[in-house]
Amino acid sequence: MGFQKGVRSALAVVAAALVLLSGQAVIPSQAAPTPSPSPTPNKLKDAKDQVIELEDQAASLDEDYHEASQALDESKQRLAVLDADIAAQQESVDALAEQVRAIALMQFRNRDVDTTVQIFTSGDPDTLLDRLSTASKVDQDMNDTLAEHQAEAANLADMKRTAAAETDALAEQEQKLAALKEQLQAKVDAAQALVLRLTEEQRAALEAADGASTGWDPSELDGVSANARALGAIRYATSKVKGSQYVWGASGPNGFDCSGLMQAAYRTVGISLPHSSRAQASVGRAVSRSELKPGDLIFWYHPIHHVGMYIGNGKIVHARNTRVDLVIQTLASYPAPWAGARRVVG
Repeated sequence: MGFQKGVRSALAVVAAALVLLSGQAVIPSQAAPTPSPSPTPNKLKDAKDQVIELEDQAASLDEDYHEASQALDESKQRLAVLDADIAAQQESVDALAEQVRAIALMQFRNRDVDTTVQIFTSGDPDTLLDRLSTASKVDQDMNDTLAEHQAEAANLADMKRTAAAETDALAEQEQKLAALKEQLQAKVDAAQALVLRLTEEQRAALEAADGASTGWDPSELDGVSANARALGAIRYATSKVKGSQYVWGASGPNGFDCSGLMQAAYRTVGISLPHSSRAQASVGRAVSRSELKPGDLIFWYHPIHHVGMYIGNGKIVHARNTRVDLVIQTLASYPAPWAGARRVVG
């Protein structure tokens, strides 16, 4: 993960729409340039809607990428364990095969001596009986060892088939990751181009649609009754607002996506979170909107593909998008559909 720090404006498709939105006419070479007409309110609304929709699609793809990447990592871990088990099983099968060879050699050495002949030619009947008993034991050992060898060899074959299937699954997951990355990058590139065609006024209007950023001071945490580790996570996340960028798939130190910021913040206080807002939505315990405490994770959209952190006083900190990067704003000002909240600690 963490595959594209160059992406600074995840405004997924805003470029194409704004070519139309700019309203520039084709001007004959002899004619003097004439000012382009101002976009109509409907066109502005259409452009903002397209940007928001593209960003939403990109965020959803980013979550799919995180999930696929996590599945790939887990498959690699399973394959590594399986490879180690196969190596141990191979040693066991080889050792049993060596025992079979040793027993077979013992039987081969006594193959020409008939039991009746041994009885009549032996000068020591007790010794002969011991030898016959030993020979019988050798036969039983051979049968037991052969049966065990066959069973262990069958287990080894099953393990190798499982490893082959896991290897094929890995290849499919890697192809899925590559396809998701390509789709996400296409959304981001299209958005960049569209945003570049927006005027400053249009960009301001677009940002306003996400809710206005607000001020925040660490002193706001003074006297707050919250878990010490949750407060530590808040201090880290809020400290990254200035000077950090929204970067798809990143979790620090100066680039983050939404779940990456939450992961990095809690990592500093010894708590491990997955790098996916959907996966983070199953961590800890659920809390209602009225029960929010500083440090709680808040989730938006259905299916979930955005996460932020409640920091108290009705405010949240989150890596919002590539247009505005990391921000602190009031929870009420963020217009995305609420999907729940989780308390990680405390």
